[in-house]
Amino acid sequence: MAMRETERSLAAYLVLSGVLGTIHALNTAKDLLPITLPASWAVTLWFYALSHLVLGIAYVVAGVRLKSALPTGAGWIRNVLQGSIALLILDSVLLASVVGLKVGQGDLILSFIGLAITIYLLVNLRRLAAEAMARAVPPARVVE
Repeated sequence: MAMRETERSLAAYLVLSGVLGTIHALNTAKDLLPITLPASWAVTLWFYALSHLVLGIAYVVAGVRLKSALPTGAGWIRNVLQGSIALLILDSVLLASVVGLKVGQGDLILSFIGLAITIYLLVNLRRLAAEAMARAVPPARVVE
């Protein structure tokens, strides 16, 4: 039997992953501040930190507003998750090409785990939105 998230568990997961992602991004940024790096490394690592910071905050907002967004299809939350997938792929490509696989291995692993989780969340969000929209359809009126 496949796992199926409920509204409450999906909202909790979005908030939790958003908080953890924000903390990770802030720690990465804090670690980068005192270091002088080659320009390509600096751009890559700061892009990684800032994109994860923005996504973390967006996930928290999405989790808090999930219940009210589902009956209308949760389009903006879908866009956040799809944007997250794109950014995680871009982060992985940048880290692998600029920093290298050995140096960026830990962050690459986190990006791949995040990618798998985000796809799982997107699938469940689509299902929950479809169910909420089906419940929200008003009954048909008979016109004489």
